[in-house]
Order: sequence, then structure tokens, then C-alpha cells
Amino acid sequence: MVNEGPKEPPALATWAEVDPTRYPFDPIEVPALVRTMVPAPPPVPVWREGWWIGESEAWAWVDAVSMALSDRYGPWAYRWYWGPGEGERLGWVTERIPAPAEAPAFVAGSLLVWRRWLDSLAERFDRLLPLLDPAQAGPGDIVAAWEAAIAHLMRTVVAPVVDDDGWQGWCRLVLRWFLTAADVPAEHAEALVNSAVDKRFDHWVPLTAADIGDIAERLTRDVLSLTGTVVAAPDGNWPDTWPQGWPSWRATNT
Repeated sequence: MVNEGPKEPPALATWAEVDPTRYPFDPIEVPALVRTMVPAPPPVPVWREGWWIGESEAWAWVDAVSMALSDRYGPWAYRWYWGPGEGERLGWVTERIPAPAEAPAFVAGSLLVWRRWLDSLAERFDRLLPLLDPAQAGPGDIVAAWEAAIAHLMRTVVAPVVDDDGWQGWCRLVLRWFLTAADVPAEHAEALVNSAVDKRFDHWVPLTAADIGDIAERLTRDVLSLTGTVVAAPDGNWPDTWPQGWPSWRATNT
């Protein structure tokens, strides 16, 4: 038998990889099942002489758990320790390696937190996506619907994030998922989101309400341009600039 080597972790770049409706899940059975799947963990890494001792062993355990869970529940479970805000409140997963007797409960608890968050995100997608159907909304309404959806998702995603250097990754991830759920090809979704949530927001930049509006407007413009959606001409009521000097794409002088 040919040894195919270690499996590649799922990219989780599209909503299809994490959409709860695609992967049936019974939370009641999780504790008992996880107890049979989780290997014994190594000791918690320790900082000694400028180096983490045992960190590679800790990550190897996390990866082994991830592979077992994703094989059982689907690719979404690979990031069982990704519950938003969990790392910030409690520390990196490798800093919280449990004792062997506590490992099943530790893994099951984190997996359930992650799944509940994905379930709540799916409910939001289900409410927002029908509003983006061009057949159901006029040209002006479709712009407002996209901008409102993007802004709503950003506010939801950043709510549990207290680190000014942590919200960017979460926003990029969820907005990519939302675009792919709206049938934007994955490669285009990544490029559009990275263009809207660009490098100016990296390195400890706090997110403001004006930034959310800016990102929502830019991403809406680019998505509708990609899909060829015809947007209503400006009606003259939109200002040529918004606060902080950034231009409105609806402005008559741009």
C-alpha cells in the first residue's frame, strides 16, 4: 500500500467547507464520541531561556485532534479551537493543554463553542442572502442591501474580539465565506476582501464605524462590478465625500 503521507488540513476558504447545514451534528453525542477519539495530550509548553519547550509536541497534539474531528464531523471541525474570543480570553490553545483526564471535556467544550458560533453565523447568512437577489430588489436597493449585510457581519464578528490586531483576520475570513455563499468564486472573493480590508488596517489598528462603512461600500462596489450588476445612477443626494475625507463611489465628481 502506498503511503500518501500526512493529509493536508482543510483551507476553510469557502462557506461550503463550514456550512453547518452540510454537516449533520448532534451535540449530545459529542462528549462520549470525543472521549474515544482524543489522544493523551503532552505537558503544557514552558518558557525557558528564550524558547518554548514542548511547543512542537503541543501543536502535534492539536493537529492530531483536529484530524480526528474533521474525519468524523467534516472539515469545519478541524479548527475546533477557533471559537471567537476564546483564545484572547483564555490564551492560545497550546497554552491551555489540559491534563490527560481533562482532555476529552476540553476538546468537546471548544468544539461545541465553535459549532454554535458557526450555527449563529449560518442563521445570519440565511437572513441576509435573500436580500441580495437582484430579481427581488431594485438597483438602488441591492447596493443598500449589500452594504448593510457587510456592515452587519463586520460588527457581529468583531464584537467578541478585544485585540486591535485580531479583528482583521476574522473579518476577512467571514466576508470571504459570505461572498462564496453568495456564489462569488473563491479566488475572486479572497481578492475582493483583501482589497477592501487592506494593509492599512494591519498592525494594531482599531476598527471605527467610519472604517466599517468604508469597507462595506468598497466591497459592495467591487462585488457588483464583478457580477455585472447595473447600479442606479446617483440621484444627487449623496455627498461627494464622507467623514475623514474618503470619497463616495456614488459621488458625481469621482
